[in-house]
Amino acid sequence: MDRRNPNFAPLVSRRALVGGALGAVALAALSGCSAPGSSADGSAADESFGVAILRPKSIDPFLASDEAGLQIVRQVFEPLTGFDYETGELVGRAAQRFEVSDDALTITFYLRDRMFHSGEPVTAASFKRAWERLLNPSSAASAAYGVSPHAYLLALVAGAAELRAGEADGLSGVSCPDDRTLVVTLTEPYADFPYVAAHLALSPVPEAAEADVAAFGSAPVGNGPFMLDGSWGKNSAAIKLKRYDDYAGTVPAIERVRFPFESDTASGFQDFLTGAVDVASCPVDELEGAGARYGRAVDGLVAGPGEHLVYAADLATSYLVCNTAVAPCNNADFRRALSLAFDRTGLCERIYREMHLAADSIVPPVVPGYREGAWAYTAHDPARAEELLDGLYPLLDSDERAVAVSIIYATRGGSESAMEELAEQLKAVGVPCEVEGLEYDVFYDRLAAGDFTLARLDVQTEEPTLESILFPLFHTRSLGGANVSGYTNEEASALMTEARATKDAGHRMALLQQAEDLIAEDMPVIPLTYPAHAVATSNRVETLVVEPTGALDLAGAVLAEE
Repeated sequence: MDRRNPNFAPLVSRRALVGGALGAVALAALSGCSAPGSSADGSAADESFGVAILRPKSIDPFLASDEAGLQIVRQVFEPLTGFDYETGELVGRAAQRFEVSDDALTITFYLRDRMFHSGEPVTAASFKRAWERLLNPSSAASAAYGVSPHAYLLALVAGAAELRAGEADGLSGVSCPDDRTLVVTLTEPYADFPYVAAHLALSPVPEAAEADVAAFGSAPVGNGPFMLDGSWGKNSAAIKLKRYDDYAGTVPAIERVRFPFESDTASGFQDFLTGAVDVASCPVDELEGAGARYGRAVDGLVAGPGEHLVYAADLATSYLVCNTAVAPCNNADFRRALSLAFDRTGLCERIYREMHLAADSIVPPVVPGYREGAWAYTAHDPARAEELLDGLYPLLDSDERAVAVSIIYATRGGSESAMEELAEQLKAVGVPCEVEGLEYDVFYDRLAAGDFTLARLDVQTEEPTLESILFPLFHTRSLGGANVSGYTNEEASALMTEARATKDAGHRMALLQQAEDLIAEDMPVIPLTYPAHAVATSNRVETLVVEPTGALDLAGAVLAEE
């Protein structure tokens, strides 16, 4: 079981939603005398655009994995592709276009004419250098930091395993016929690889990245629309960026961006209220008031006049995984009954206080191919749940059934109240349920050993595709990895395998949805909620896209005229 698999790791909230920390000062500011993004006298608080973040762990694409670090990398670097959440399409970024071969084994990227901030040309070799840097144990970055958390992204590239094992000097599956052409050969068909290429860790790096790892880490040289303004280190209070005026794409309207480091979400929002920053995550305690005051973005994506609070589902789903290898969860009707017993809307209102949304699928709504209500057994129907249970375990005189379940969860995620609520809902239909909070390592050891009935997990995909969710969780090849339910459905697995090798996007989607329908009927997992994010923007913002990943499209932002 690979705990580094992003489709298996528990969701650690991207936003530390701290309750109660603002107190009276926040209420006073909300009723206040100055608009967010302005100082008390109404003048601009700072000519730079301010975004509150936590202190990043790293802003080198090799290592950056926390939201704050990736937020900076998103502005400074440009990978081959990117997903446009406004259009729902994968588009070329550093690549002008890309082609997938008929057998889905070869992907060819044709690069735009781009330069690094240092003036060094971005070539196909710049990408190969970056990818080999992630995998090669002898790279300077690996020597300094250890194994990159993003090395798994290249697992299907030919030669990746050999390079990672130290058995090769280069990545044989990546070739550069010329400076503007990058050819990637895979070990097995995977038509969705261009989505993988959108990951920020696969952005190109200049020669300096390996020549001086420490210097590059303090002031990375990228190829994106913004560049570092100075450097940063352990004593820095903020990271500053400035517009890269020689950027060959659309030059950003924003000239300078300042990212002050906050201790938590509450302090960041307080800075927003006082006008010190223009963008900040909204704490759960302030969500209702902020929505009424600033107006929610109708599409949950674009902030602007009258819609300065972006509130929407993350690219993630919280769920219960059922151990289908043992009774009672080896019975599909029992799993369906459990799911029907859960009041997801009530859970979101009472426990998560609207920072989660009720889930009706394992697929988050922002993923193309999501279908509302596709998982029929996510409806709250306790009467139907009892009907199914009566056929399996009739009620006894004690108003309980001759069956019991338990839910294990990792205590690090703060899920105790939610799990207790679920246990009460199961008891209401006659199924005794115990909840057991475990330390992180113990929790995953129990999952690996199959020592559980139900377990709370999250799937958090990095590519907004059906395949990136369904294959790891439900394919038979994923048994022993992310498929901890022990679920096997040969027809569904065959459909997913066929989809991977299908070049036509429409046909590929249809195959995956057929597989999902089979899985939804079997209910090896029970979708619960979609974690949500809330981001507030100041009146300086005319247009700003806040992506479900938490990334800000600052390059495309438009500020209101002064």
